[in-house]
Amino acid sequence: MKAKAIGFLGGSFDPIHNGHLFSAIEVAQSLQLTDLFLMPNHIAPHKAGSHCNAQQRSKMVELAVQGIANLKIDKRELNRDTASYTIETLKEIRAEYPQTPICFVMGMDSLIHFDSWFQWQDILNYCHLVICSRPGWKGEFNDTINMLLKQHQSTSIEPLHELYAGKIYFQDTTQFNISSTQIRQAISNGNHQHLNELLPPLVYAYIKQHQLYK
Repeated sequence: MKAKAIGFLGGSFDPIHNGHLFSAIEVAQSLQLTDLFLMPNHIAPHKAGSHCNAQQRSKMVELAVQGIANLKIDKRELNRDTASYTIETLKEIRAEYPQTPICFVMGMDSLIHFDSWFQWQDILNYCHLVICSRPGWKGEFNDTINMLLKQHQSTSIEPLHELYAGKIYFQDTTQFNISSTQIRQAISNGNHQHLNELLPPLVYAYIKQHQLYK
């Protein structure tokens, strides 16, 4: 008996906010995933884009998914010393879950540039791609991506559970007007108004306790 599909959703989660969380819940439920793992990306310590260390970002994701059925954290990319290519991560995941369909969840902007990814031609051998998109939005793709869609796109979720890998599925997701940048700026400016509406309560408490993003 083949296991039902699981999903992986990467992001810097710096910090994780309700937009991330609600979208993840929506995707997990719509696709009927057994579990959806939130996978914080490795960010080099010297990179200007990183505002919290790996341990802090990991802790915030842990707090955010606490008590939410189907949502879990996967720390493999955080535990590496260097950034890793998606293909390497997927090979690791496939080795751990040889009998389970795997969905790799990403945004429309990632699909537009997908043919510039390292060893992108091999990625669909290891997983399905689930593309989160605004309802009714049609991406402008180059010929390579259009050909890929022609060969691999599925308009139903059944193949995501029946096959281990190889399909591309577009999932409409509600767009939340929340960004980590906006939250970091608000905290840095001492403006905590509405932050309790944008962040999971435990994450907001953790940020205040450790005085992050000051």
